[in-house]
Formats: sequence, structure tokens, C-alpha cells
Amino acid sequence: MTLDLISATLKWPGYLDCLASWHYPVMILDNAESGDTLMESYQKAFVESDADIIAYVHDDLVCLDPFWLQKVENEFSDPSVGLVGFAGALGHGDPMMYTKPYQLSQLGRSSFRSNLKEAEKHGERFTGACDVAVLDGLALFVRREVLEKCGGWPQPPSPIDYIAYDYWISCMTRRLGYRIRLAGVDCDHLGGKSTGLNPNLGDAKFQEAHWEIYDNFRDVLPYRVREGK
Repeated sequence: MTLDLISATLKWPGYLDCLASWHYPVMILDNAESGDTLMESYQKAFVESDADIIAYVHDDLVCLDPFWLQKVENEFSDPSVGLVGFAGALGHGDPMMYTKPYQLSQLGRSSFRSNLKEAEKHGERFTGACDVAVLDGLALFVRREVLEKCGGWPQPPSPIDYIAYDYWISCMTRRLGYRIRLAGVDCDHLGGKSTGLNPNLGDAKFQEAHWEIYDNFRDVLPYRVREGK
């Protein structure tokens, strides 16, 4: 099993220190130079990589677990697993979301888990491994065949980009019949370090991106995994 580690960056001052914490070769996508959007750069990495697993990590995520690679590979040893991450939720979407008028909050995550440094601020601390419904985009390890089957990442003019891409890949993974796994890897997400540098952020289609998820994934939303799996 081969794995390529990818990070798109706008080169905030500490990004190289964060990427060095993985102790693994990182393919750095310099969006500051290229002007690519996040999804354009993620697609470029997918096209250029021939790895079995393509790992997309934020440039402000510090990996504190020297065994992260083994834990990720253990999850992918099961061919039914299509997506692995370090922060996720057991539930995705209001159970009654399609029986009442649309509200943005209906797409929310519930029973959020992670082993982030500040895990309790976001939900529950979790150090094991389990099935989840949806992952956070801070770390997404995608089985190559999942991206092949869905034709790669959304591209312009899709509203899915900086907003809701983690919802999109989670829903797509479920639609294709693969499981999503959370690995409770010790890490620290510094959060938002590139946000203020993003030249495309003013054009981020926040509402449109969520409508896209709501409208196009009725077959897999809402969804909740059984605890203990």
C-alpha cells in the first residue's frame, strides 16, 4: 500500500514546521504562487499521484503521534474502508431534514469525536478507531479508487471548494458503498492560519455549497452510524 501526503498552502509563517511534524515526505501545493483554489489543487494532486491512498492534510495541523501511518494503514487493510480521518462525527444531518423547510443547521454534525489537543472544546475525546458518518477536512485519507469512481474533486463552477468539501467527500464515499473510519490520532489543529491569506475566501459560496450538499445527497443524508462499530 502506497500513500502520498499532500498539503495545499498559502505559506503562513509556520506551515513548514507543521508539515515537518509528520516525519514523512509531503507534496506541497503552493496555492499562493499558482492561484489555484483548494479543490483545483486537490484535483491536481490526485491526477499527479499514483498512490493507493492520497492524504490531504491542512498546513496548520501538527501531528503528535509517531505511529499515525501504521494506524491509517491498519484501517485501509479492510477493503471496505474508503476514507479515514482524525476528526469526525457519528451523525451527519438532522434526522428530519427532508420533512421540513431547509435550514443550514440541518446539515450539522452530531457526536463529534477526535484526539485533537483541544478535543473537548469540539466534542468528545476519542483515542480508538470507529466508523463515522462524516469527517472534518483537517485530515482526509482517501482511497484512490474512491476518487476515481467519483471523477475526482469538484471543480469550478461548483460551489464546493473551501466550504463543504469534507461533507462532499464523506457523502460521496457513503454513496459508493465504502465505510468511513475515524482514527484517534494525537494531533493539534492550530486552526485558520491560512484563512486570512486566502484570496478566494471573499468569493466562497457558503450558502450555495451547503445547498449543493442538501440537494444532491438525499440518498445518503441524514446518516448515523451505530456506536461501538
